[in-house]
Amino acid sequence: MKLTSLSSISIFILQFSIISSLFIPSAQYVPQSLFTLAATFIPSLSVSTAPVPSNFEDWLAYQEDVSLRSILDNVGGEFSSDTHLLPGVIIASPSKADPDYYYQWTRDAAITLNLVTEQVYKNPRNSSLVNLIESYIENTLVLQKIPNRSGSVESYENLGEPKFVVNLTNFDENWGRPQRDGPALRAISIMNYLNVLHEYNIPVLKESTLHNASFIYYEAIKPDLIYSIKYWNQKGFDLWEEIYDYHFFTSLVQLKSLQMGLKYAQYFSDSQSFQDELSDAITKLSDFISHDSGFINPFKPYVVSGPSIYHTGKRNGLDIATVLASLYTHEDNDTSVPYDIDNGYILTTLSSLVSDMKFRYPINFQDNFLGVALGRYPEDVYDGYRQTEGNPWFISTATASEFIYRFIYNLKTNKKDIVINNSNIDFFKPFLPLDSTESTDDDEDDDDGNDKDDFDELIIRYNTKSYTMMLDKMFNYADGFLKVVQKHVGLNGELSEQFNKVNGYMQGATKLTWSYGAVHQAIIARKKLL
Repeated sequence: MKLTSLSSISIFILQFSIISSLFIPSAQYVPQSLFTLAATFIPSLSVSTAPVPSNFEDWLAYQEDVSLRSILDNVGGEFSSDTHLLPGVIIASPSKADPDYYYQWTRDAAITLNLVTEQVYKNPRNSSLVNLIESYIENTLVLQKIPNRSGSVESYENLGEPKFVVNLTNFDENWGRPQRDGPALRAISIMNYLNVLHEYNIPVLKESTLHNASFIYYEAIKPDLIYSIKYWNQKGFDLWEEIYDYHFFTSLVQLKSLQMGLKYAQYFSDSQSFQDELSDAITKLSDFISHDSGFINPFKPYVVSGPSIYHTGKRNGLDIATVLASLYTHEDNDTSVPYDIDNGYILTTLSSLVSDMKFRYPINFQDNFLGVALGRYPEDVYDGYRQTEGNPWFISTATASEFIYRFIYNLKTNKKDIVINNSNIDFFKPFLPLDSTESTDDDEDDDDGNDKDDFDELIIRYNTKSYTMMLDKMFNYADGFLKVVQKHVGLNGELSEQFNKVNGYMQGATKLTWSYGAVHQAIIARKKLL
């Protein structure tokens, strides 16, 4: 596929832009000479000492700023206060003991890089951020060529290694390996950066080492694509590093990376044989997700995140990872990957998690918030230090907000009716208007003249009074989850991994990069609706 104009490049970019929770604005050509070292979008690199605002709207603005600065503080380079971090190294947390999270996880780093890339979309002249991203890519080229306990370089199995020491060497202790979502997320994040280069017609900044976009594709992205081609049909550990199985989260991000990878393989005129391998893997993985995986169970209205452990009876299959998978693999109009944010199984997964956890965690009885504190999955026993009892997580609670905001955005921008049926009724019940005179109910009898168990379909027409009322209720509901976050955030907007289910105090790894990212993205998604 040869693109000969900026407009065709823009069309190409729109096909596979993948930053979760980001809807990319139109861009104009920005020449390389306009790069500046000034990080103008960040008021200060120092941690704020101002008290956390009590007013919700004021807190949102405050926490957005604190979260972004805290994320960048956990990335080696000029934004970080940690002078021991190599440029581009992304730590999960500065905590070095009880628990020790002072490593670069492949997954966490890739998710964080997407957020940083979003800032470059907004500030293409900021060479400091570009330098940070390209330093991460340089580091990736090093890590991809190191054999480790996950496997050899020749077999590509080494790419499934979950985490690395911050000096770009192996972590050689026992761990849940391999984790097969990492290469897919890393490929997505780096392809995301190539979108920036195309969108703004900007050359690679580190030309002496990274050369150009084609080099980045062949040397950094393609190995991770090969990994997903070779190993999508093999089990691995989940994103929580606990269960060896097939996982909905892993399969969905693998599919997204392969679909994006095929577009880039075509764009860079990669071999036809490799394009055929990508196409074949996409077809087989799509079929696996939809039919053979066990993610959809006829006895459950939600996605079963890990089918094997579900069948043992040890878990019911609910997991916030399912919601994260939908967010990380879809844009507002992206339908190429199944299980978009308006999918009934995804909606019911969230509503089922809420139904479980609003009673599971005592702190949910303390306030009258519409939202609730959410954990990872109902059977969780990790308390942030050891195996005792699970708690709410900032990632989970903020993700609920982001998901609902983005669902509202999808409805409004595409002028969609709200279609309620048996697959999603549990999600919509709290928002249904008492008088749905502006809706259409297509309830019918079956062939024997008997009423159906529930109803066939209820349609709330776009932009009617009932429609607006439902969206307002959903918006307030999403706000409720962020209000939970606001209550339990630490001094100066600090976010740890968890907050205690009884007393609400933070615990687990401090200043968790992923927590800051989840809260930041939820606030950004909310701003798009205002």
